[in-house]
Amino acid sequence: MQVQQSREQELPQADTLIACEKETWRLIQQKNLNGFASYLAEDFYDIFPDGTERTKSELLDFLRNAELKDYQLGNFRVTMLNNNAAVVTYHVDAHAVIERKQIFMQNAVTAGWARRAGKWVNVFAIASAR
Repeated sequence: MQVQQSREQELPQADTLIACEKETWRLIQQKNLNGFASYLAEDFYDIFPDGTERTKSELLDFLRNAELKDYQLGNFRVTMLNNNAAVVTYHVDAHAVIERKQIFMQNAVTAGWARRAGKWVNVFAIASAR
């Protein structure tokens, strides 16, 4: 009985986290970097498939010179570590223009989320080619 109740509590959190990931991509595509930044923890870091590491401010600077043309997200999995921490994994296929170059991505993403001050924020993301 306790395991079932625990799973029921995790489902809404998992749905919330998937919705957060989807919303961040929507905000990037709309060039709403302030909205996107509101989902990132101050100590956020990102690791790109080429190994480049970026802090929150470095990622925002990078995105100012990028245009996300289209994307598709899928294969979501959410692992709740506790009530305030989770790992979200998913696949992304995307087309972007970065510094006037057409980029096509097929990546697997692993993102860490933490509930801080009652709000879910992304604390890290790692993308790798798939």
